[in-house]
Amino acid sequence: VDDITTVTLDSRGLAISSVALDGASCAFEVKPETALGSAVVITTPALKKGQAVKLAVQYETSSDSAGIQWLEPSQTQDKKHPYLFTQFQAIHARSAIPCQDSPSVKTKYSATVTVPKELTALMSALSTGSTESEDSKTYIFDQPVPIPTYLIALAIGDLYSRDIGPRTRVWAEASVVEKAAWEFEETEQYLVTAEQLLTPYEWGRYDVLCLPGSFPYGGMENPCLTFVTPTLLAGDRSLTHVVAHEITHSWTGNLVTNHTWQSFWLNEGFTVFVERKIIQRMFGAPSQHLGYINGWKSLMDCVEHFGHDHEFTTLDPKLDGIDPDDAFSSVPYERGANFLFFLERTVGGDAVFEPFLKEWINQNKFKTVTTEGFIKFFHDHFDPIVPKEKLDEINWDAWLHQRGMPPVDMTQFYDQVLRERSVALADRWISGDLEGFASSDIEGFNTPQVVAFVERIMIEKPAGLPASTLEKIDSLYHFSEKKNSEIRAVWYTLALISNYEAVFPGVEEFLTEQGRMKFVRPLYRRLYSCEPNGKTKAVELFEKNKNIYHNIAKKMVHQDLVRLGATLSN
Repeated sequence: VDDITTVTLDSRGLAISSVALDGASCAFEVKPETALGSAVVITTPALKKGQAVKLAVQYETSSDSAGIQWLEPSQTQDKKHPYLFTQFQAIHARSAIPCQDSPSVKTKYSATVTVPKELTALMSALSTGSTESEDSKTYIFDQPVPIPTYLIALAIGDLYSRDIGPRTRVWAEASVVEKAAWEFEETEQYLVTAEQLLTPYEWGRYDVLCLPGSFPYGGMENPCLTFVTPTLLAGDRSLTHVVAHEITHSWTGNLVTNHTWQSFWLNEGFTVFVERKIIQRMFGAPSQHLGYINGWKSLMDCVEHFGHDHEFTTLDPKLDGIDPDDAFSSVPYERGANFLFFLERTVGGDAVFEPFLKEWINQNKFKTVTTEGFIKFFHDHFDPIVPKEKLDEINWDAWLHQRGMPPVDMTQFYDQVLRERSVALADRWISGDLEGFASSDIEGFNTPQVVAFVERIMIEKPAGLPASTLEKIDSLYHFSEKKNSEIRAVWYTLALISNYEAVFPGVEEFLTEQGRMKFVRPLYRRLYSCEPNGKTKAVELFEKNKNIYHNIAKKMVHQDLVRLGATLSN
């Protein structure tokens, strides 16, 4: 299009002082703020299609930027220096950079970052050098692969590194870096397995930064530099499947990206599906299927939270004018992965479907994709080689648009072998007979099996168990003493739905030491609903902790509690 005279950028909470095009000042207007931020409309001379220009925006961010967390030294692990990290997914890049903040827009980027000399700067890009002055250091970065703005990332802190492979490195604070290096030692093996499943790795390096506890997600797939939560440091590598998930995003999400957040399942459903294929190849099919079993329970909980008739339980939710954070849930992950698992079974299994995955990546890398485009790509590939009567078994509309749980109960296809001991043990506890149990009951259980044991109890006993039963479980299995975050979270959930207030101190400690939304959001909801004292405890604890949480987590927990009836300060 020729003769463009306005450029519109997204922003939120930015103080913009000037705009220049090729050095010449431009008029601009910051529109009133909406739920999605403020449009910045820049008036320019007429621009021609293909014309290269340099647009310079002078601005400042704010201390309460949605996408940037500034930590005091006391909020870090080593408590010596301040720390900064960004989290731009889904639409928070606009709170740090005036930009076209949509996954449909991909761009290469370069950056220079100047920090105090004692600190280190890292970005979702390749390091191309640095320079030093007397009291500062400037780091230079380049990302040669086009990415959407939500994948731009920056971290600054007192950081140290350890190499764990030929193209992999772990970064963390000094007291954490050795533990993180040991925990994530299998990263290169995950990466090689992903390449075997998909295509060669395109990004050069794959480094992992273990962040302070306030990081609101399990991981974030920033190119070249995955961010992870310290809640993965279980000491036994039992939670590192999250790294397999973030590695998979190097293809599904980062190379091939959902065109809009309405099609988020094309990022996350594909990623969970391939992540579980990596687990299958490295640890066996039963481990892969136990992931699906526990994921199905997570999906059930999510549908229950939203309501079975809620738009956000579909794979194609309408998000016009809605902040994508408000729709964030397990649905695109678990319903999306199960849909792909169903498609794979329908067309003939992994030997037939995995070549399709490779072709999907090869044909769509560096591009953005839509659900409609995926359906066409699927039919173009499989219509010539799969009988029509098999393809007719796929109810696309129901899988994509039917509210509530998926149209097919996928649990009938899961290998239950690893779950069987969990179910048998849970059913003994559910029976009410407290004799014959021992600490050795859970010997040999991995983390997903422990989670499956507790979740089986919650499925069969949605109102929980008597206090005497919980006391005995904990005396034998010592769940309250575990440092494994997944086990702590599921144990505290069972205890709270059982109105077992003896866990309040442990819950408080857990909700204070980390801000991962997977844990803090449901636990605050469960705590608020715990009778008789949970409401008061949840409100007091959130008011005490809210300013140590990331702004995204703070906003979402606040919304959750208000919906339950809590009165909170702003």
